[in-house]
Amino acid sequence: MDVGFVGFNTYSRPDQLPSGMLADSSNGRLGTNGEWQVRKGINAIKAPFASGDAVLRLPTAPETQANPPVICLLPTTIRSASLASDKVLIVVDNPAVEPGHIFVSGNTVVVEGLVGSPDPNGAHVLTAVTDNGDGTKTIEYDLVGSNVAAYGGFGLTLPFSLDDGGTEPQLTTITTSPVIGFNMVFDLGSVSAVYASTSFSDPNQDNSQFIILASNINAVATNLNDTSISVTMGFPDGENVPPKSSMLQSFNKIFIFRDGQTALENDNFFSPILITSSNIDTSSIVTVNTTSSHNLGIGNAITISGLTGFTALEDPNGTFVVATVPDDTSFTYVIGSGGSSTAVPAFTVDASSIISPGFKFVKSGTYSQPVPMDLTSIDYVEGIATATASATNVDTLLIGDVLTFTDSGSSTYDVGEAVRVRSIDSTTTFTFTTDKEDGTNKNGTVQKPVSIGLGFTHMPAPEYGTYHQRRLVVPFKYSVDASKNTFKYRNILDEVIVSDVLDADTYDQIYAQYRFNAGTSDFNVSLHSFSDDNLLVFNRNSIHLVQGIGAAATVQLITDEVGCVARQSIIQVGNNVLFLSDNGVYGANFQDLYNLRGNEVPLSSPINSIIQRINRDVWDKSVGVYFDNRYYLAVPLDDSRVNNAILIFNFINKQWESIDTTNAPNWNIANLIVAGKKSDRAVYAVNTLGGLHRLDARVDATDILATTIPVSGTEAEDPYSIPASVTTRQFTLGSMDRKRWNNLELHVQSSPDEASNLNISAELENLDTTIDVGTLSALNSNSVLAADEDVSVRGRIGNKRAYGMQVTLNNTVGRPRFRGIKVGGAEAFRSTNTAI
Repeated sequence: MDVGFVGFNTYSRPDQLPSGMLADSSNGRLGTNGEWQVRKGINAIKAPFASGDAVLRLPTAPETQANPPVICLLPTTIRSASLASDKVLIVVDNPAVEPGHIFVSGNTVVVEGLVGSPDPNGAHVLTAVTDNGDGTKTIEYDLVGSNVAAYGGFGLTLPFSLDDGGTEPQLTTITTSPVIGFNMVFDLGSVSAVYASTSFSDPNQDNSQFIILASNINAVATNLNDTSISVTMGFPDGENVPPKSSMLQSFNKIFIFRDGQTALENDNFFSPILITSSNIDTSSIVTVNTTSSHNLGIGNAITISGLTGFTALEDPNGTFVVATVPDDTSFTYVIGSGGSSTAVPAFTVDASSIISPGFKFVKSGTYSQPVPMDLTSIDYVEGIATATASATNVDTLLIGDVLTFTDSGSSTYDVGEAVRVRSIDSTTTFTFTTDKEDGTNKNGTVQKPVSIGLGFTHMPAPEYGTYHQRRLVVPFKYSVDASKNTFKYRNILDEVIVSDVLDADTYDQIYAQYRFNAGTSDFNVSLHSFSDDNLLVFNRNSIHLVQGIGAAATVQLITDEVGCVARQSIIQVGNNVLFLSDNGVYGANFQDLYNLRGNEVPLSSPINSIIQRINRDVWDKSVGVYFDNRYYLAVPLDDSRVNNAILIFNFINKQWESIDTTNAPNWNIANLIVAGKKSDRAVYAVNTLGGLHRLDARVDATDILATTIPVSGTEAEDPYSIPASVTTRQFTLGSMDRKRWNNLELHVQSSPDEASNLNISAELENLDTTIDVGTLSALNSNSVLAADEDVSVRGRIGNKRAYGMQVTLNNTVGRPRFRGIKVGGAEAFRSTNTAI
């Protein structure tokens, strides 16, 4: 018998498992009292994205129709293009479009935005698809023209350039394979798919935390304390978030990293503000007035919505950057064209006319070295110095910047002494802490640090970033070109670069860049900030440790025998770091004066059979988090190309606890986020269809999931039963002899919230057979088990002969608790004589 359970093991044979171990556990939780219980339901918290009716049309043709429907997938940005003989060669990311799609020879592609002669654009059939081995694919199609051989390439500035007509170089794949008879028409300008997400804490709100979902058209922040509150943040005109993106909160900013494209940032999050009036002058300057203080500053990104009464050339709605701030209740921004009259036209405002936060480009282009800053006035008052300088210079400052006096003037500072920016009060003034006596009208000249060697650079268009010791660490795959928002692929995949302190726009190319395993077939996968200024660098085939930052930093190889396959699978618990590798989930710990030693046996060895089911083509999408003494790891099992299951490790029991799935056919987990405060703190799951879900949230055995693209503002929520089951170890009575199995006894209790029922079966081995024992209700006087009621029920086996027996419970009603099991049998042959 087993009177309690601690975990499950699918690697060992069921008859080899010790007491308390289960052979399988699906959608269950194991408490400290040893009970196995059906997990709580998943609850859809928010489905904030609503698409127009033109985005999704269904159904128009059954799967059996002679002419199957055409499926158009989201456009893919072209990384490079060239002409070889009469073939066009195009390089794209892999996978470069929606999850689940791979370019295949015979697909038709629609190419846009390439510049050259003969014209390479239009619809073409792929003749070949080649994997380049560096995360990209080359696709080919034939091109026939009179001057093909004479032309050696198309005029494409890499990467992500625009042609003269303003069309981004991209292609859309069209395949004639039917999908459930639906005709799906996607439009990049209106479809909502979530490609990045993160948690966000507003420093101005103590009792709330947000989760931000970024689609290809905008980002929406949902308040977990009150999910009815959402803040929509726009992107710069013409910009979107592609599939290979990520988000991060750092330096009180929200960053969206867009591999190979200029990152976006929001530097001032606020609740929407009502517009009381607005007008535009003839020079394209829009003035906005508010009743209360807007707390905006020059350079803040804003999203304007709800203004009406304008011409097509005057549209004031969209995402812009604040140009001037005349006072606390007004500001201006500039639009592309403007009014055509000499008057100052006023826009129409109503309750929907609001100002929301927006995203803007991070700094790019040529890095300008700091110039001396003349401080025309410095006032010392009670340890705070208020300095006045030119607006141009102050615009380059950030809170935390270190300034060195190059001319002491009357400041009483010596040349070479340094101060740190404490606050930036206006376009002309800032403050710093001082130990000087109170005084007024001082002056002097200061300057920010100047780079050495190759110089500083702006953020190099990374795929992701990691916050470490007040700095931002990012992959260094691209170099920043002189022109703004253009980058060059460096063909280096194992190098990272570190920002200046509290400055995400400044990166030192000499003392703050590190390369690992140069010249080998290795590339960076992830970065993880550890204690004592230690940075763990996970490559695909190795792990490294960087101690310190700057010229004194040291780089140490930890191991080249194992690497990380999924960036978001890495979590830290105490001094242990867990991550998904080729061999499964590994744990590494800091021992012996913080030398990192890899554990020899993977933590996932007890469930190795499940690990082998992970789809290795897309296992880099796996994502893990730590919460409530559990490690949640979302993975793509079997043929799925999206994360469709969650593996859960219980740190209290030190065993794997469950494999969680749902009954929804198109359920996926794009990200797992631990967020919220007080009772709101939980694990939240984000799917690509725009749904924000809370795990273990519903006390009933029902999952409420957002599993369709919302249309016309509706939130799609479908109820699904939880497919929970548990299988015990195989009982053998401690011998290899054949037994006669005659009964089993179960201790079961309902949850406090609802009644329970389940199906019971017994699986016998040698002789192999499965016995349907019946339902819990059938064994309980033909009645479901009432809420919070416990019962001991006995089932008959019928003296079946077999070597061993195990029992499976399949849940049908409620969330029953399985507390213990006893099986009864006896050896079939007790005689010392040979059995006949």
